[in-house]
Amino acid sequence: MNVSVFFNLIRWKNLVLIALMQFYTEYFLLSNFGFETALSNSLLYLLIISTFLITASGYIINDIIDVKGDVINKPNKVIISKYISVASALKLYRIGTFLGIIIGSYIAFKIEKPFYSFYFVGISALLYFYSIYLKGKMLIGNFVVSILLAFSMIVILIFDFPLNLNSLQSDLYLKIQSVIIMYSAFAFLLNFIREIIKDIEDIDGDYSQKHSTLPILIGMKRTRNIAIGISLFTIFLLLVVTINLVDILTISFSYIIVFIIIPLTYFAYNLWTAETIKNYNHLSKVLKIIILLGIISIPLISIYIKNAFN
Repeated sequence: MNVSVFFNLIRWKNLVLIALMQFYTEYFLLSNFGFETALSNSLLYLLIISTFLITASGYIINDIIDVKGDVINKPNKVIISKYISVASALKLYRIGTFLGIIIGSYIAFKIEKPFYSFYFVGISALLYFYSIYLKGKMLIGNFVVSILLAFSMIVILIFDFPLNLNSLQSDLYLKIQSVIIMYSAFAFLLNFIREIIKDIEDIDGDYSQKHSTLPILIGMKRTRNIAIGISLFTIFLLLVVTINLVDILTISFSYIIVFIIIPLTYFAYNLWTAETIKNYNHLSKVLKIIILLGIISIPLISIYIKNAFN
């Protein structure tokens, strides 16, 4: 197995997005404000590595379980059994999961919160349970994957808790908490829509495996309409939150309008006219770009919050 095959197996682009979310959350929404927090730089990097390993292992076990469906849905992208044996993939999954849990547990003990180690065990178990039982269930699998993505930001709040805050810092920290939760909520919504779109893309393979995804149960058009409805709700919510969070005449506001709300509107319109699997595949990629653009907005929001509190 060459390097490019391995990186495709672990969905390196998705892993980079998650690592970027965690890195930006820490350095632009926590460390940037001078709080004394529980995680040192080295422990933060270990937390990102642990997340990387556990998530990558989740992708591997998912591909192992879903290999028959992938042969139908995306025959040109099949890796398990074509470039790497199931046995070898299982070894990678076990090693990645074990190392991720060990590293995560080490972090938990270093910050004197040993029970936090159960987080890594729980996430690993949930990813396995998702691949075995939940993936083909209507909306449940979509919800689980999306909540895990959103939680990759929340986990920074949990592990890198502040120490010795004064009253002014406490107010600022509450503001930052609300911003992180807001970003997590939008990450959840966008990825939830994307998971629904992917179910439409994978309808043939899922049908062959007797899955009960939304497109199989209610049809592609009705599923598309539900995704459009969630998209419009997300646009509305994003507008309301943005108007209440930042002043209109700022770079932060302009960025969110131009690079997030307008692309999301483009997505919703094109979803309405989508007819082919190729159309849905394109829209899935558009959503991933919007998520990336959302992450990139974090430094701008950070600057705005800092100026507002000075």
